[in-house]
Amino acid sequence: MIGILMGTVHDSPKNILAVKSINKLREAGVESCLFCDVVQRNFSVPVETNVLQKAQAFNFNGAVITHDLAIAQELNHMVYAKSRYVYLYDLDWMLIPKLQFGHIRNTLLREDIEIIVRSDSHYKLISGLFKKPKHIMKYWDVNVLKELD
Repeated sequence: MIGILMGTVHDSPKNILAVKSINKLREAGVESCLFCDVVQRNFSVPVETNVLQKAQAFNFNGAVITHDLAIAQELNHMVYAKSRYVYLYDLDWMLIPKLQFGHIRNTLLREDIEIIVRSDSHYKLISGLFKKPKHIMKYWDVNVLKELD
């Protein structure tokens, strides 16, 4: 089972692609769920899977993935998860104000949290800065998500 961990689900390219992929997983017979704070009413894509409060992810025993570096800090405390991933969809994390080395150390440098990147160029950059990403997943590719299950 795959759990996608998000904050507020609002219209953004990352969120839209993530939810569309969750829906495709369901169509392919792969169990999945969305852990989040809230799905905004005007979100443009219907969520066709279980939506649970983000706090429920701490008891989840499947694979957990998030594309938000701030939320990725919570992966450290998800001890029941089979596997934990941070998906560096964009390099927008470099623009986080007051980013501390502790944020990086607690997620991108942990051995028990795997990194997924979106492109070959991101793979090269992240490999040089942190550690080798486990997967390259373009635009929330459903086939790569299936491998995580």
